[in-house]
Amino acid sequence: MWALTYLRAMREMILRLASSSEPALAALFRRALGGRRVALCFHRVSDTRRPGEMVPKLTMPAAQIDALIRFLLDAARRDDRWLTVSFDDGYRDGAEYVLSRAPRFPSVEWLWFVCPEKTERQAGFRWDLAEVNGDAASIVAPLDPALENFRDELRAVAARPEFALADLATCRKIQALPNATLGDHSNVHHRMPADVCRAEYEASLTDFRRLFGEPARHFAFPYGIPGVDFDRPHVDALRSLGRFQIWSTEPRPYAASERERGAVLPRFAVDGTRTWRETAAHIALHALRVRGARECFPEAR
Repeated sequence: MWALTYLRAMREMILRLASSSEPALAALFRRALGGRRVALCFHRVSDTRRPGEMVPKLTMPAAQIDALIRFLLDAARRDDRWLTVSFDDGYRDGAEYVLSRAPRFPSVEWLWFVCPEKTERQAGFRWDLAEVNGDAASIVAPLDPALENFRDELRAVAARPEFALADLATCRKIQALPNATLGDHSNVHHRMPADVCRAEYEASLTDFRRLFGEPARHFAFPYGIPGVDFDRPHVDALRSLGRFQIWSTEPRPYAASERERGAVLPRFAVDGTRTWRETAAHIALHALRVRGARECFPEAR
């Protein structure tokens, strides 16, 4: 009980700092992070909201992302490449952001996760189609992985400017950047039972190599919450297909020693409805929690 009370008190303190004192928040973040690394997960970039936007947290204004990256880099006061900024799903607005910002932030590692078959066929996502049709239940309707990206309605939704995907040429431009790497995000972006996921992963990885000329070194689980969206059998299925760095959306910093092929690594899935200050406070809170746990239980290091 005391630990929960302590964490709640720390959360309130950090949120107050986020709104009142940028230098204090920076100092707290630096102390909480220590020598660990942080990976951020974004999806879309836009300065305006669509009416009836179904998943508003997927979109964040470019100025807010810029401010967050600058704050984290300045607050950490480090010269190693400790910050990773990743984008999932392969939207065109995200690609344009990466192409413009990766040269501006050369100390940042940029990861661009695509759904290879969706990118090649320009087949959109179920949640975008659901937003157009007003049918949220269709997001989780059963699917046939072999036919999903051949659906005319998914190709039609990706043809709309507000849901456009980056094309192959744009992805290859990102691939050519010195501080950016392409990664695989599965072909259909769907939660799958562990006993059928291997075929989907294998098909996606095969398409990735065919389209981009090299095997994927990074794989990000669709959705990505451990124990909810994937379990150990999903990880085992991936490891049977290659030695990737596997990315989740577990919200915590991580040690440099964790960056091994086959490791499941954490990322902060950034909520685009928050301000950059609120996001920085959220990261600091989780960094503080992890640091506190390791200081209380050093055998867990």
